[in-house]
Amino acid sequence: MATPDKSRTGADDLTLRRELLRQGSTDADIRRGLRERTIERVWRGGYVPAGADDAVDDVAARENRYRAMIHTAVSAGGPDRHLSHQSAATILDIPLLHKDISTVHFTAERTGRASAGLVIHQARIPPADLVAVDSYTLTGIGRTICDVARTAPLHEAVCALDSGQFVARRRGEPLDLGHHVDAMRRQHGISRLRTAAALSTDLAESIGESLSRCVIVDDGRLPAPELQSEVVVDDGSVKRCDFGWRDANGRLLLVGEFDGRFKYHRLSAASGHRLAEDVIYQEKLREDAIRDRGIIVVRWTWKELTNPEAFIGRLLRALRRAGIVR
Repeated sequence: MATPDKSRTGADDLTLRRELLRQGSTDADIRRGLRERTIERVWRGGYVPAGADDAVDDVAARENRYRAMIHTAVSAGGPDRHLSHQSAATILDIPLLHKDISTVHFTAERTGRASAGLVIHQARIPPADLVAVDSYTLTGIGRTICDVARTAPLHEAVCALDSGQFVARRRGEPLDLGHHVDAMRRQHGISRLRTAAALSTDLAESIGESLSRCVIVDDGRLPAPELQSEVVVDDGSVKRCDFGWRDANGRLLLVGEFDGRFKYHRLSAASGHRLAEDVIYQEKLREDAIRDRGIIVVRWTWKELTNPEAFIGRLLRALRRAGIVR
């Protein structure tokens, strides 16, 4: 297996033990560096400078550290195992709910084992389910999200399937989820995978939207929302909303929006790399334009999703105000 290019994998600060030895360092030097905290171990045989993540936020720091772990594990492994599950999702840039970043996942046909920081799943992977990304060989989008979904709780499974389908659609890559589900019919967790697949969609554009939909469906008291509802405002422009509810005549009377904090982060593509206050101001103008059409707007955050009863209560009150439910 070729060694991945660190500059392409988010592991720029990573140095492998063999590189340090080749540069003249010794194992004693490495131990001293660890003891004096000039370097940190991210995985056995992989090191980064101490404080390498200080300039980035917590989310980015954890992601960088996990990518460094993956790089080290791939470099230490052989050609007969392939990145899979959460690790493949990381390289494929598929967002996951509650991703385990303490463990690197591979799949191999002939052997399986687990140890600290490493799981090798034993399963056959058809060649068509493998892709090459930045010199990695890993499971493709369809196989990856199905592997995650069949080994995760239901909400996490639905979020994984939603995310993978959206990423594939955005990239213009064909993805036949039904084919992958059928091909895994003898795999452990197939019942969970089938249940999640029936609930999944390629229209959810964030993990927050997917989890919101799961909570709404779980409760059973709310009518099913329309996804990615479009509102034509007074200036003729179209505003797209995460969720929408219509009355019996088909009139859109209520829209709901998951309000993830990252959309306001300057590093977020969704923000256009603008300052948070500029994004917030534009969001206010957008919401005002939607309200001017006589439509009720409800927003919620991650915190509200952790209290489903209160979240559903808010939506029910809004649906009653809109006259959609009694």
